[in-house]
Amino acid sequence: MKKRKPAYRSLKTRTKETREIIHALRTQQVDAIVGRRQVMLVRLKQVEENLQSSRDQLRALAANLLSVRENERAVIARELHDEFGQALTHLHLGLSWISRKLTPAQQPLQEKIRSLSATTTSLIQSVKNIARELRPGVLDELGLVKTLKSEAREFEGHTGIHCGFRTNTAKTNLDRTVAVAIFRIVQAALTNIARHAHASRAFIALMKRKSALILTVMDNGKGISRKLIYSHDSLGITGMRERTLALGGTFTLKGARTSGTMLTVRIPLSRVAVHF
Repeated sequence: MKKRKPAYRSLKTRTKETREIIHALRTQQVDAIVGRRQVMLVRLKQVEENLQSSRDQLRALAANLLSVRENERAVIARELHDEFGQALTHLHLGLSWISRKLTPAQQPLQEKIRSLSATTTSLIQSVKNIARELRPGVLDELGLVKTLKSEAREFEGHTGIHCGFRTNTAKTNLDRTVAVAIFRIVQAALTNIARHAHASRAFIALMKRKSALILTVMDNGKGISRKLIYSHDSLGITGMRERTLALGGTFTLKGARTSGTMLTVRIPLSRVAVHF
């Protein structure tokens, strides 16, 4: 038995050395794995930061494009009103003058002039409507709240869809950029309701809360699918979302067949520049 002890001790020593080697190898592998993971985390963080920076740049570009578009609309609206609108008004006055100069015996000419005068009147109204769509000058004259009330009434009159409106911001003076954005969002939302919702009722609410200005537009129609909400082809929804994000707000759109569609826009009061 005494002769076997050295061999046993040698085996024990070798086993210990082997375990130490395995432990060292495992430690090195773990260190290597941890090192690789750390590098990957750093790289992922850099990618996330670059992605966020790209998103911020795109949002800034989108906001600038929206501003440029509104300015272009204002220019076109003025040109329509000042040039085309005035020319049609002069034409209408000229036709009226000619009509007064005709004798009762010239009945065919009288009828033709009346027809042309009616067409001219219709064109003048069309120019006014187009100019109003291009540049909501009524915002400057009436303010956002009265403009939205008027929009709700006109929507109901044109579509037959009952449209209510509620607000607690009647005495609030909003920054024009915010007012135009909210007005355009409401316009787009009502257009979608008229075209796609098959609704009988719609409702608009503009409410000031502690930290945000909240716009809600809802209907009792057929709802909207999640796929359509995030579709690149839904340009109207994309435009509403971009207008909201340009103001630092959040945009949500939910739809269900049994409860219709609800759009909610939240804009921080710090970005609204409100005056009471």
